[in-house]
Amino acid sequence: NGGQVSIINRLDRETSGALAFARTESSQIHLIEQFAAHTSFRRYMCIVPGRIDAQTISTTFVRDRGDGVRGSCPDGIHGKRAVTHIRPLRIIGAYSELECQLETGRTNQIRIHLAELRHPICGDVKYRGPFGEPAVTDSSRAPRLALHAADLGFVHPKSGEHLKFSVPLPRDL
Repeated sequence: NGGQVSIINRLDRETSGALAFARTESSQIHLIEQFAAHTSFRRYMCIVPGRIDAQTISTTFVRDRGDGVRGSCPDGIHGKRAVTHIRPLRIIGAYSELECQLETGRTNQIRIHLAELRHPICGDVKYRGPFGEPAVTDSSRAPRLALHAADLGFVHPKSGEHLKFSVPLPRDL
């Protein structure tokens, strides 16, 4: 592909962490297939207000939940399946640090799922609560979206080796 690299996974602008790139078109295709088949490993860390129990959230996402914003479809029939596994790691005052593992990888998936549980990620200005309910106030003073792509794993497209990359939390989180 002329020496260009191609991005494989995307992060929201304010999300820090691990990204995957491909140097050849065949590698790009192989890696994109892994992400599409949900065989890659993606673990995120985030900070949310309140306490939340370990759980698996499974909904179906639509592009417009009725207010021009992505979200879960109330009937659970329409849209694309989105599954996030959540595990609390520690309590930090009035906030919780969570580990979120993606089973699927929909746009803004973690942000939407946590906001719909009334625990929106600190610093998130877009997803602040469930559709039709008042927004959850963010008094965290987070300098940005408190979401970090900590671990990324996949099978190397040429060698078949299982690779895992970890990026420590940045100082601002």
